[in-house]
Amino acid sequence: MILRLVSSPDWVRLSFGADMVLGFSSGVFLKGALNTTINLLQYYPDGCKANCSYCGQAREVANGPECKTLIRVEWPLRPLNEVLKRIYERQGNPQYGLQRICVGQLAHPRASPDAIEITRRIREAGIELQISELVTATYTFKHHMIEMRKVGADMIDVAIDAANEKVFEELRGKKARSMHSWKRYLEAIDEAVEVFGKKNAGIHLIIGLGETEEDAVNLMWYAHSRGAKISLFAFYPEAGTPMEKKKPVPVHVYRRMQIARWLIENDIVDINAFKFDDKGELIDIEMPSDITLDEVAPAFMTSGCPGCNRPYSNERPGRVLKNIPWYLNREMTLRSIKASRLESLIKKVVR
Repeated sequence: MILRLVSSPDWVRLSFGADMVLGFSSGVFLKGALNTTINLLQYYPDGCKANCSYCGQAREVANGPECKTLIRVEWPLRPLNEVLKRIYERQGNPQYGLQRICVGQLAHPRASPDAIEITRRIREAGIELQISELVTATYTFKHHMIEMRKVGADMIDVAIDAANEKVFEELRGKKARSMHSWKRYLEAIDEAVEVFGKKNAGIHLIIGLGETEEDAVNLMWYAHSRGAKISLFAFYPEAGTPMEKKKPVPVHVYRRMQIARWLIENDIVDINAFKFDDKGELIDIEMPSDITLDEVAPAFMTSGCPGCNRPYSNERPGRVLKNIPWYLNREMTLRSIKASRLESLIKKVVR
């Protein structure tokens, strides 16, 4: 039984992959993938205050702090001091390949002050890895972001997750008996860019929550036009949540969104290049004819902060990888395209 005195910032949860890298848990990654980011998540005795319909940490799903799962894996609770000691010992060692630490927030009144303190302690421990803040906009404001940057964070992401206001309100807002606001999250994107600078701030976007492909492309374009980078995630149902029976996003749909993100973020096309049918499905892209397969290959890799590859966070190990966690060569790219049964649009784009 966990004592109520155990809490962030002195204690944090680690993703199971990070827990293995730091030697708390045993295990190896399939195909020798490296987990290049240490993902930290806050812990509070009264749990997360939000009630997002797809999340294992949701207030009505977790029923307090004892819920261990997020993106379908355990997040063991560890003392921060020991975590930082082990990161320090492993940084710079190519065996581990560590590049970044992500300080993840719960929806909690203490989230931002504690994220600032955790970040401060990371730097005081002599750790030189890059640091990202993954923030809950409901409890994180511009003055918090300024402090996060002052104490050592170099990047920040606003976890908006949903692609439009309707889906957001149904899954994260009042209709889900939760407190998050679409308007506040849009405001936070601009605040993050203002504080951290263009391309050092970004959004998390989950594909497959109920949006159309047109919705997703429009939000990606909006974020890019505001100076924010885009971290794409593929929806996969979490057991015990209201969305546990919803099917994962089809691979071919996710591949289209990966292509769209890559084109947008590399300023190859503008929003007018994307053509949709009356159901909001992407059916064509007006794009330069000289783009090669080698150029397109990075579109299928994990997107987001540099050094964050999140192996197997979007699917079960052994299945078709939606976010590929290692650098691709031509053969690997062709294999991933074939396995995903891409539709004609993507075959044309990556001919």
